[in-house]
Amino acid sequence: MKLYSLNTKLDFGEYKGQSLKDVFMKDPDFIETSILENPVFCFTDNIMEKLEEMHGEFAFSDEAVEKLAEKYEIYEEEENQFDEGENFNAEDLKGLGIVDDSFDDDFDEPGSSGGFYDDSDGFGY
Repeated sequence: MKLYSLNTKLDFGEYKGQSLKDVFMKDPDFIETSILENPVFCFTDNIMEKLEEMHGEFAFSDEAVEKLAEKYEIYEEEENQFDEGENFNAEDLKGLGIVDDSFDDDFDEPGSSGGFYDDSDGFGY
């Protein structure tokens, strides 16, 4: 799910590369259709209100308002999942590029790096 602001550039459709605000001012129906049909297109109800204020002759349909609320709820749930560190194991962290184990050894595992090394010859690293 991607949360858009007024100045976020669209990354889909015929208006790709243009800001949400600019596209809405030209073609508010495109934005409404995107709310209804694009599963990852989302913005807050505050943004929706600002858009309607900017374009006084347009109001989002009840269906679009409900769909956007549902999508924002999903967005918040997804964000909360990433806030909880215990949801990630070492393999998840490697997959996200947070832990690099490019040599396929145990030296890059969480909790096994850094610290003082004593080789018993009196030389500490």
